[in-house]
This record gives sequence, structure tokens and C-alpha cells, in this order.
Amino acid sequence: MSYQAGFRNERVTIRNKVVATAFGETTTWQDVATVWAAKTWKTGARAMREGALDAYDKVLFRMNWNDIVTRESLLVCEGKTYQVLSLEGQRQRNEIEILAQEVVQESPAYSPSMSNISGGSTRTQEFGG
Repeated sequence: MSYQAGFRNERVTIRNKVVATAFGETTTWQDVATVWAAKTWKTGARAMREGALDAYDKVLFRMNWNDIVTRESLLVCEGKTYQVLSLEGQRQRNEIEILAQEVVQESPAYSPSMSNISGGSTRTQEFGG
């Protein structure tokens, strides 16, 4: 089934990896294009963990053919970041289908050291029994 441009009603930003090696290797992500796409939720696996339901849903994006998006690209839609799982496109049909999964980034855990406490030593110690 081919989608017409009218069904492409989501703005998707394509981010590609940029590796700089001037003072050591650093990796950043650069926004390279913003395109219109159709977004369809696919069935995902659901798991019960520690009494909370976590959803691992997959999303299918359909957009006009371009050679900007790759298997290593990230897609940003409605404030959520998605990792490309598979990519299939046909230039003749002017369409790309991208299966993607949301990237969940954990915030770094706070672990104070004893050196941050007034009068503490420079060594850190674990307390517990």
C-alpha cells in the first residue's frame, strides 16, 4: 500500500553521527534534515519488571526517498528519539520505510564521594553491613 503525501503529517528530524578526532575521538549527533513522515505504531513486546509495565514499542516511519537517512541515523519525532532497526527504500516508488525503536536514555546515577564532604579525605569508602 502506497501512502500519499497527505498522510505524512509528522515532522521527523534526521540526526547523523559526526566523529571528531582533533583531540581524541569524540562522537556527536548533528541534525541534517527535517522531513514529513507517516508514523505507524507496530506491536511491541511488553514486560513486567518490578511491578511496572515497560513498553518496548516499535514505530514504522514512511517518508519520501532520500539518501540522508542511514542505518546508523537517529530519528527525532515529537520530542522522542528513535534508533533505526531496519531500512528499506525504493527510489522508483519515492518511498523509504524505516522500522525504529525509541531510545531510552538513563540519567546518570548520583554517587557522592567522601571528598565532597567538608573535612573528608580524598578516599571514598562504602558503608553498609
